[in-house]
Order: sequence, then C-alpha cells, then structure tokens
Amino acid sequence: MDSTTERAFAKINLTLGVLYKRTDGYHALDSVMQTIDLHDTVTVERASEIIVTSTGMVLPYDNTVRRAAERYRALTGRSARIRVVKRIPSEAGLGGGSADAAATLNGLQKLYGEVDDKTLLEIGAAVGADVPFCLSGGTQRAEGIGDVLTPIRGMKLHLLVVKPKEGVSTRKLFSLLKLPRTMPDTMACLRALSEGNLDLLCPLLFNALEEPAVALVPEIGRIKDALLRAGARAASMTGSGSAVFGVFRTKEEAEAALPAFAEYAFARICESI
Repeated sequence: MDSTTERAFAKINLTLGVLYKRTDGYHALDSVMQTIDLHDTVTVERASEIIVTSTGMVLPYDNTVRRAAERYRALTGRSARIRVVKRIPSEAGLGGGSADAAATLNGLQKLYGEVDDKTLLEIGAAVGADVPFCLSGGTQRAEGIGDVLTPIRGMKLHLLVVKPKEGVSTRKLFSLLKLPRTMPDTMACLRALSEGNLDLLCPLLFNALEEPAVALVPEIGRIKDALLRAGARAASMTGSGSAVFGVFRTKEEAEAALPAFAEYAFARICESI
C-alpha cells in the first residue's frame, strides 16, 4: 500500500468539567465526548520527507498534522506526504486539529505499522489532549488531560452545530479560567446515554468553559438562546468554543431550524456516530 485516505471526524463535548490545575500547567478534566459525522479528509502517502498541504483552510507550518508525523518519524524513520481537506472550522471546540493529527497517525500506521497501540496513544497525547480520543472516537468518558479514556454506550443524536465568525483561543481561555467551577453530573449523563433516554440526557448537557467563553465571545450565548428558540431540546457549547450544538429530537426538526442560522459563518446538520 502506497497511500491511504482517512476521515478525520469532529467531536462534541456532551459534558465538560474542569477539576483543578495540575502541576504541569494543564487542567484535569472530566468529559463525555462524542464523535459526529462532520469530517476532514486526510490522505497519507509514502514519501522520503514530511510534506503537508491543505485545501479549504490554510494551515500554519507548525500544525498538528506535521507534529504528529514528525513524532512518528522520530520513532520509526518513516515519512509521508500528507494532504488535508478541511471542513471542520478552527477555534470551534470541534477538535479539527486533533482529528487531523489522529487521522495522520492512523494513516501512517496503515502504511508502515511500526509502533504499537500504546505508543501511538502516547504520540497522540504529546500532540494534543483530544488526539487520543480522536484515534478511536465513538462515545467515551475522557479524564486526566483527555488521555484517560473509557468507552461508553452512546445513542443517536440529531444536532445542529453553529459557529460564529469569531473563534475562541483555548490557550487564552484557560489562562483566564478561575477555579473552582460547577461540575456536570457525569454519572447521570452516562446513565441517560446507556438508556438511550434523550429526555433524561438533555438537562445534563453542561460545559464548565461556556460561561467564561461567552465573556470572550458573547455571540456564543446568543447562538445558544437562538437554538433553544428554534426548537432544540438542549444546547451547549462544545470544548473551548466557539461552536454551539443544539440537540433535536429528529433530523427533520434540526433541518427545519437550520434556515434561522443562515447569517452565521458555519451552520451544519450533524449526527453522532
């Protein structure tokens, strides 16, 4: 095999709690993460050097794809030409950069297969906190800095994801974060998912970063209110923002709400996978 094309799926945080700041400067988190069907496409080809190109969005030279490939090369000596087709917006809390890095690592493994699963996870964690989750995806509880993962039973979710033009810098948000913060009821969320009970799940959606993110980008709060007015059963910011997702009972309800968000930079019907 000389090349492989991988789909790099976005994620949302159904819950996100911040426990404390660790001695290494990172924050300890507890989150329920869910893969959604929005995705970038990453093509990885055998090559003698690392070359990264992109369409749909200009990537800086120092990007997650390059960092993942360079760490893989440092361990194996293997390189690749990597082409990324971007669809996931940046600074949205949707994990686009992490998904691209994970797809790169999965592609390198398909081509070369020269590290074990544990090492691949370690490479991913060194690139970004969400990369280990994106390597496998699905529905998982993520603890630590996102590197302690527990697969859990998920349910089909019909979503409308909306992002304002302005993004949120994760670094800036965490630098301004004041602790302690209210925590989500993670165990109740896990029970609701295991039962497939949307009515039980919706009131449990909570992101501890949402309030400080709204202070930076007030449009986040306005989008959340608009989603609820448009019929969403619940709405919450994902990750460190600025994207907000609304949960609808059916895909048809989400599609009916979509025209109300035509003014925004990004508005997309999505489903959990």
